Amino acid sequence: MKKMAFCIVPLIMAIMGCASGGAPVAGAERTPVAATNSTPAAETIVGSSPGMDLDAAIREAAVQMETKIPAKTMIALVSVASPSTAFSSQVLTRLESAIVSSGKLVVVDRANLDKVREEQGFQLSGEVDDNSAKAIGKLLGAGAIVTGTLTDLGDVYSLTLKAINIDTALVTVSYLADLSKSARVETLLASKGGAASGGTAVVSASGGQPGRTSAQAATPTPPVPAAPPAAPVAPPVPPPAPVVYKIGDTGPAGGLVFYDKGNNSGGWRYLEAAPALTEVKAKWQISFYDTGARGVEVGTGKQNTQKIIDASNQIAVIAPAARHCDRLVHGGYDDWYLPSKNELGLMYMNLKVDGLGVFSGNIYWSSSQGVKGLAAWRQNFSDGTQTDIYAYSNDQEYLVRAIRQF
Repeated sequence: MKKMAFCIVPLIMAIMGCASGGAPVAGAERTPVAATNSTPAAETIVGSSPGMDLDAAIREAAVQMETKIPAKTMIALVSVASPSTAFSSQVLTRLESAIVSSGKLVVVDRANLDKVREEQGFQLSGEVDDNSAKAIGKLLGAGAIVTGTLTDLGDVYSLTLKAINIDTALVTVSYLADLSKSARVETLLASKGGAASGGTAVVSASGGQPGRTSAQAATPTPPVPAAPPAAPVAPPVPPPAPVVYKIGDTGPAGGLVFYDKGNNSGGWRYLEAAPALTEVKAKWQISFYDTGARGVEVGTGKQNTQKIIDASNQIAVIAPAARHCDRLVHGGYDDWYLPSKNELGLMYMNLKVDGLGVFSGNIYWSSSQGVKGLAAWRQNFSDGTQTDIYAYSNDQEYLVRAIRQF
């Protein structure tokens, strides 16, 4: 009897378990799960949207620029059009840090770029057209410029970064990434200093309010929990020190450096002479006329050249030596001019005497008119002597070598 009782109890318990799992208990019906009116189905939840992390996108863009832009090119990170200066500054700072840390490219000093921004009157978060950006890059001596745009596509933000070659005006890098609407991105975009201070509001792909989908525009969005504090921002990497040139070094325009005044007063520090392939033989002028180009000191050749051009335009005469230098474009630069008497002397002493620059042993023109009024200074590059002679005779055709300041 005891053995039979032990066998029957487990059997009864098994039958009861099957019965309770096969049918619902009376009065306890299941309620189907459905979306409530307070949470729209199309709601975009901050921090859970698709897309890339901001830092990952910036690193990808930096790698593309380092790969496609020639090594040691100087680039200017000009602007990122967005509704927030804080966001634009963050993108440019992180991009600068990523590029500088690799050492493959040279980034324009932020202080110089800020000065040009102030002079040109634009914000780093505002729209800058390609022509204006190229002009800014040229003012900074950059070989390429980088601009960007942030666009709201509803579920993600689209970030575009492009690099333009200053000399060819071609887009060498065009990077596009979809950014996740993370808490950090939204916090940066919500910061002050965007469109109200001259920036451009982010573009909405749906045509509605920026940052909202069509479903959100129709249904009030429930409050979003406060975003967690943003991660500490690493301090920007200091920009590289400016390039220091020595006499005889190749300058930015492909010429040879022949003078260093030791500081950047007056907007320039160095003088470079154009390569020998740009040299021509020409007359100083072919008319009996005083141009007023009296400067002989270092730094006066540029003003002399302009005075010669202006005077020749007024009386319709030809000034071949000065015009050749004024029209010269070499190494991507068009700011060449005919050297003054003392600048020509430095070219002889610092280049010709040391066998640099492939100079002839013949006579070269300066841009300085002499004390005789109708004479112009010239220099013999065989012995270094300088003389001022009348410069209006048709048969006085001497060598011309242009220079520039930087």
